[in-house]
Amino acid sequence: METYTFIDHPIEKLHKIIPGILPGIEKIITIHYDEVKQQIVGRLTEKKSQEYISHELNINKIRPTLQRYMEEKNSYDWYNRQNLPFEVEIKNSNPTINLFSELKNIVLLIRVPDVRKEFNDLVFLYLNENPSNFGVTNSINPLTTDNKSIIGFVLNNTIRTFVHHQRNDKNTLKTYNLRTRQIIDQTESLKFEMQRTKENYGISLVKLCQQIIKEHAAGNGRNYKLSPGALDKIKNYKGEIKDLESNMRDTLAYADSLHVDFSNDIEILEWHIVFDVPVKKEIEKTEVVRQEDKFSKTLSLLDKLENAALVARSRQLKLTGTNVGNSFSEPISAPAISDALYNHKSKINNLLKLYPDRWEIIRSDFKPLKNILVTEKE
Repeated sequence: METYTFIDHPIEKLHKIIPGILPGIEKIITIHYDEVKQQIVGRLTEKKSQEYISHELNINKIRPTLQRYMEEKNSYDWYNRQNLPFEVEIKNSNPTINLFSELKNIVLLIRVPDVRKEFNDLVFLYLNENPSNFGVTNSINPLTTDNKSIIGFVLNNTIRTFVHHQRNDKNTLKTYNLRTRQIIDQTESLKFEMQRTKENYGISLVKLCQQIIKEHAAGNGRNYKLSPGALDKIKNYKGEIKDLESNMRDTLAYADSLHVDFSNDIEILEWHIVFDVPVKKEIEKTEVVRQEDKFSKTLSLLDKLENAALVARSRQLKLTGTNVGNSFSEPISAPAISDALYNHKSKINNLLKLYPDRWEIIRSDFKPLKNILVTEKE
């Protein structure tokens, strides 16, 4: 799979692009600080049989000398090989830099400030003495001082610009990656919160059914128990609360009829419970989407109040603002509920008319909501 060109260190990436900029260049040596290895490292690219081969470079013997080059301030310098304190020897696949051995040609050293701006990364370009690296093939004259000034200026700016863009692109990608991770974390957090809300709602449904069972048992002296399958079925119930209450009473009557003259201990099994959720008359789909988008915040408020009211009822608490507020997953105060209802009162009335079968508990038994309805009518 292809990857971004700026994933690698930009100085190392020069080994791939410089042969395209300077055809026929003899070799390239780069020295830079590796943040992973936490030390200065080197790399060599050399032309062999019409192709360029790259190797890691062993610089252990002259690391202190190279560090002095990295501390110098000049953007670039020209050297004859005789003036450099090293030459490369290749033994098998492990090239090393050793002390100088006199050879031909000229070397352009370009210094590029590293990302920490403490030292300079080093780029040694081994050029021909004539202009052949720059496409001038009919000249055998050596490069003049003016030629070198122009070449050094252009290559220095070219390499610095390339490195700057590489670093900038990498930093941009890091920013996007961080943002993407934040979005993923937020999404996972929201999924977890929704799952927790669903589980809490399911537990509240079970508690409501257990309260109905308790009342039923008190009237006939029998003991009832919900099986694991029945518990799961109740937790996943998606119908109206009033239908669940009615269904649970029908289930108890059905279970009683199956245990005539048997033990007083009855286990309510999954198949005892049959949820016959009535099919609602569909509203035009586009209209539903439009309405729910318009009233999304108000819908959310009513749904949360209904769920909290269900939790309060399952705990056998009165549906006061305080009790309902404390039944939220993150409790809120009664005044906060009243303020929210007041701010949404017009949309609440519209929604209650639009969805007459929703929010049954708070519609009938939650006084703060009923007060808003009275106020709106007035």
